[in-house]
Amino acid sequence: MKATARALAAVGVGPGGNGDAPDSPVAAALAGLATSGRRDRVASSATPAAASVSTAAPAPTAAVATSPRSLSSAPVGWVTGQSNTAYPGIGWPQTNNTKVFGIYGTDLGIMWENGLTGKIQLAFGDTFSGPNMTGDWRSNVLLLSIDKNLTNGLTLDQSGYAYQFIPSAPSALFPIFGSEVTIIPTSAISLNNEQYVNYMSVKSWDTPGRWTTNYSAISMYNQDTDKWVLVPSTIRSASWFGSSKPYVPGNQNFQQAAYVLQPADQVGEGETQYLYAFGTPSGRAGSAYLSRVAVDDVNNLAKYQYWNGKDWVTGKPVAATPIIGDSTRSAGLFGPILDWANNPKVFGGMLGGLFGAKTGGNVSEMSVQYNDYLGKYVMMYADGKNNIQLRYADEPNGQWSAPITVATSATYPGLYAPMIHPWSGTGKLVDNNGNPDDSTLYWNMSLWGNYNVVLMKTNLTPLKDTLV
Repeated sequence: MKATARALAAVGVGPGGNGDAPDSPVAAALAGLATSGRRDRVASSATPAAASVSTAAPAPTAAVATSPRSLSSAPVGWVTGQSNTAYPGIGWPQTNNTKVFGIYGTDLGIMWENGLTGKIQLAFGDTFSGPNMTGDWRSNVLLLSIDKNLTNGLTLDQSGYAYQFIPSAPSALFPIFGSEVTIIPTSAISLNNEQYVNYMSVKSWDTPGRWTTNYSAISMYNQDTDKWVLVPSTIRSASWFGSSKPYVPGNQNFQQAAYVLQPADQVGEGETQYLYAFGTPSGRAGSAYLSRVAVDDVNNLAKYQYWNGKDWVTGKPVAATPIIGDSTRSAGLFGPILDWANNPKVFGGMLGGLFGAKTGGNVSEMSVQYNDYLGKYVMMYADGKNNIQLRYADEPNGQWSAPITVATSATYPGLYAPMIHPWSGTGKLVDNNGNPDDSTLYWNMSLWGNYNVVLMKTNLTPLKDTLV
């Protein structure tokens, strides 16, 4: 099958798979992926910074006081895999058999609506054609769905063998110390019929729940060349030696992303519509930070604004302060050193590129949505105890609710990466009778034991009943 047909299928306008087939990975790298403390194992560019400019008044801080401490969730069916028999997951419906895609095991399943065709695109991480992380290894793959009734699972389109769609970019690595083990998508969005996928270049899998990135960046689908390509201007080096682009203080906090678009009906005439981009450092120990950018300037890092707790600051990622996190102080013996190195008042925060990002926040693998049913922004993430938490707010830079537990590691050992289905609560989903299915939040959850993705559902009615 021609590469053109494969890549067109990746955006829902052709019959094939997506991207070009990757070269076979070296055995050492594959062994490292399977045995190291990789991101899913359970355990506790950059443009020069512009001058700091306050561009907005503090966000509203309406109190949220009566929300439930937990919400009921349940598995609907496996999105990926061929025969998922590991605990948990025994007896769960196998909605799809992904052998046709060359997928035995994979994770993530980041979802967004493709503006070209109206289909849902799903970006997955490290993918293997055989059991126990064997066979054809692809760092990432892209699948499609048009399913609007998720009550019996999320059905995938039969688009053929799934090829790697985000290629490696050796020229983006630091020329002397540069090395890369894989390329993992972290968020995605469609804006003006253009497709943007934020990804991280992983340098090493470290201890469980910890990994080191070279940089994060945006890969963009080019309809003319029929390929996904790195946008060099969006590279955020994680360290002094992370990439070919200079390190900018604060960029270490935006190595993983969670995109959410400001609803069009909330943008006044003549006002700017923003893409909000939450960020976390590599690994699972950091806090969540917030940036925003006009939808026409996504590829221009100099135009991004960062929330410092009171105002939006243009062009200075180091100005961003945690918006969600367990603690503002780093954990462990070397915590005070990390806090000192990341202090903007100490050499402008430049030492953060040498010592690494702060820890202690314990926010990992986020997804964020504006939920019309609730009339709120909703975020999901895994916390320091490997439980899935949900929070809501009136504004991305407003006061977020206390965490609401929707899934626990006691019930689902090895869970991670909650990824919200973008049609949840929007009126686009229906039940078996064709009636609107608005009160259910659907989301993908990865499970390490089966190394696959299951669709989950959470009933939002008890939360809706508490909202004023």
